[in-house]
Amino acid sequence: MKYYDLFEFCWSLLQKLFEGVASFFHLDLLLMNNCNITCQCKTSTVLILLCFLNSRVEAEAYNIPPAIRFTLERSEADSPIIYYFSKPHAETYPILVLCDGSEQKGNLRSVFHIREFFSQRIEDLNVGYLTLEKWGIDGEQSNEEDFYKHYSRTQRLEDHLSVIRFLEEYPPRGWDGKLIFIGVSEGGPLVTDLTILCENVLATVNWVGAGDWGWADEFWEFFQHWKRESFLMRLYDAIPRWFPFSSDIPQTRREFDAIVRYILDHPNADQWLGGMTYFYHADAFRTSPIDYTKITSPFLVVMGIEDSNITSCDQFVQKAVEAGAPITYFRIEGMDHYIRKQPDVIDQSFHWLALTKRKNEN
Repeated sequence: MKYYDLFEFCWSLLQKLFEGVASFFHLDLLLMNNCNITCQCKTSTVLILLCFLNSRVEAEAYNIPPAIRFTLERSEADSPIIYYFSKPHAETYPILVLCDGSEQKGNLRSVFHIREFFSQRIEDLNVGYLTLEKWGIDGEQSNEEDFYKHYSRTQRLEDHLSVIRFLEEYPPRGWDGKLIFIGVSEGGPLVTDLTILCENVLATVNWVGAGDWGWADEFWEFFQHWKRESFLMRLYDAIPRWFPFSSDIPQTRREFDAIVRYILDHPNADQWLGGMTYFYHADAFRTSPIDYTKITSPFLVVMGIEDSNITSCDQFVQKAVEAGAPITYFRIEGMDHYIRKQPDVIDQSFHWLALTKRKNEN
């Protein structure tokens, strides 16, 4: 048994306790995996408390240049789309669109943090650089109620398409009309959809987000994988659901499928399952199967063998290849879902992207 399993189990119980205390003070729960503390550091109670207290008191600070921040009005909505766009020094260039992963209650973060994380690598490609905020987030400012009322995969797709269509209508000087997509985690299905729906796609990189299964199957497998990997999580799962500290994930697939049907009939932003709203889940459950024949540009899939989504990803690659899609597959030994812990894999991905871009230029 791994020593950090005990911490994960105890922390999950503490989360329930903190949630009750937080609701009394009208605060939000900070989830552990947003503390950016590795498993080796999780034994330090001092670090955990400092992380928790610091994140509650101070919002993450970003130095966002006004020159790269733009807005685009949404039809029939008061809140505009907020996006960041910067041009390279090259005379002509494609635009790279980076799509980040999901958010968690109590710790909504701007896309700018991941934009900055990859900024140097993307600058080296000599491309335009485009990222979009999720609805309800604007740099250091966020409106959680507004966020969760609109947070869905479909809304993110519509926002990205709106900005891309706007840029096509009013192209930045030097843009050659071509697009590159990079998506991580939840951004993976998003860039798959964008690849299919947009014209002039030069290349796509899908980090730990490609999958052939529907959301219900992937979501269920995520928690089954978690229990298989941890004895104490299996013990936690065995706690009766009426107990105050119990999990909200059903113990059997039959019960889970019943909740899926209920969510589809009652989508709302006030009820939650596994850290996401019923509104989010209902939207994801309704996602149409992928038409692999429409993936016609170079497409890199990166997935770790330790990721719960590995079987779904394998099937994605198999069906895409059978449909004639130009797929490259990096199937990484020893890697889980957190690709930012694998700088070598990130470097390999950008090397593939640079070669693909160079071939297109020739």
